[in-house]
Amino acid sequence: MTVPLRRNTHYHLLWGSQALSELGAQISVFALPLLILMLTDSAVNAGAAGAVSALTRLVVLIPAGALIDRWHRKRVMLLCELARVPMMAGLALALLGDGVSFAYIVAVAVVDGAAAAMFAPAEEAALPQVVTRDQLPTAVSVSAARSYIATLAGPGIGGFLFSAHKALPFLVNAATYAGSFVMLLFLRIEGPAATDADGAGGGRSSLGSEIREGVGWIWHRPVIRASMLVAVGVSVCFNALYLIVLTVAERADIGAAEIGAIGVLVGAGGLAGALLAPRMHRLLTPRAAIILLGWLGAALTPLLLVRTNGYLFGAVLAAIAFLAPTVQTAVVTYQMARTPDRLRGRVSAALGLAGGAAGAAGPLLGGLLVDGGGRTTAVLVCSGVLLLAAVAAGLSPALRAFTSVSGEPAAAPDALHPVPASETEELSER
Repeated sequence: MTVPLRRNTHYHLLWGSQALSELGAQISVFALPLLILMLTDSAVNAGAAGAVSALTRLVVLIPAGALIDRWHRKRVMLLCELARVPMMAGLALALLGDGVSFAYIVAVAVVDGAAAAMFAPAEEAALPQVVTRDQLPTAVSVSAARSYIATLAGPGIGGFLFSAHKALPFLVNAATYAGSFVMLLFLRIEGPAATDADGAGGGRSSLGSEIREGVGWIWHRPVIRASMLVAVGVSVCFNALYLIVLTVAERADIGAAEIGAIGVLVGAGGLAGALLAPRMHRLLTPRAAIILLGWLGAALTPLLLVRTNGYLFGAVLAAIAFLAPTVQTAVVTYQMARTPDRLRGRVSAALGLAGGAAGAAGPLLGGLLVDGGGRTTAVLVCSGVLLLAAVAAGLSPALRAFTSVSGEPAAAPDALHPVPASETEELSER
C-alpha cells in the first residue's frame, strides 16, 4: 500500500534536511559579502569570494554526478554537511575571537560551494527512491517552494543576526548544517549496489566515460533536451532582467525600500507558483506551460519601460516567476521519472550545471546589454529572446510529445518476461 506523501517519513527527512541546509546557505550568502566589506572595505574582495564559490560549484558539478552514481547518496549528503559544519563554526569562532583572514573566508566559500555542488544532485537523485512516481510532481514542486522560502527568509534572518554580531549568521549556518546532518542519519535509502542492477558484473568504467554517458543520455532524449534548452534560455533572460531592473533602479536613485521590494515580490511570486504548481499541471500540459511562460514574459517585459518604479519592476518579474515553478516541476519530474537510477546523479548534475551556467550568464548578459545599449535595448532584447523561446517551444517536434509530467505510460511487459523499469523507460523513449 502506498504511503501518502504527508505521512512519508523518509521524504520529510530528505526535504527537511535540504530545507535547513538551504536556509543556512542563504543566511551566509547574504552575510558573507557584508563581513568582507566590513573587514577589507573592498567591493572587489566581496565579489571575488562570491565568484570563487560559484565557480567552485560549477567545476565540481562536472564530476559530481558520476561520483554520486558510484557512491551511496545518503553518505554523500552526510559528508557534505560534515565538511561544512566545522568550516562555518570555525569562521564564527574566529570572529568571536581575534578576527579572521580573508584567505580563510575564501576557503569557507570554496568548501561551501563544493559541498553544495555534491549535495543538490545527490538529494535530487535520492528523491525518486523515497516517493512514488505519482507523487513526484508534488514532491518536486514542494522542493521548489522550499528554495523560494529560503531565498525569502535567509537575507532577512542574516541581516538581523549580522546586526546583532558579525559571528551570529555563520554560527546559525553551522547549526543548520548540523541539523541537516542529524536528520539525514535517520534517512533510509538503498545504495548503488542494491539499485543498480545494470551495473552488476563488468569492470568500472572511467570517470570521463561515465560523465559522457550521462550527457549522451540527455542528448538522445529529445523531450528532455528540448525542454532543457528552452528552460535555460528563459532562465538566462530572467536573470538578465533581474540585474537590469536593479541597475536601472539604483541609477535612478530609487529608495532602498522599493529596491528591496523587487526581491520580495519576485520571491513571493515564485513561492506562490511553486505551491500551486501541482494544480497548474492539471490545467496545463508541460508544453503549454513552457509556451505560456515564454509568451507571458515577452508580453510583460516591455512594461519595464513604462516608468521607473521598483514596485512595477517587482510585479512584472513576479508574474513571470509565478509560472517558472510549473515549468521547472514538469521538466525535473519528467527527467526523474524517465532516468534509470544508475544515471540519476549524472543527469541531475548535468542539468544543474546547465542551470548554474544560465544563472551566471544571465547577469553578465544583463550588464552588457544595459551598459552597451541602454535600458530600452536591454529590455527589448530580453523580450525578443523570450518570444523566440515561446515560438521554438510551439514548433519543436520533440515538445509536441511533452503532454504529461511523467510522459506516456510504458506498455505492459510480458508477464513471463518482466522488463526492468529502467529498460522499459529506455524503450518507451525510443
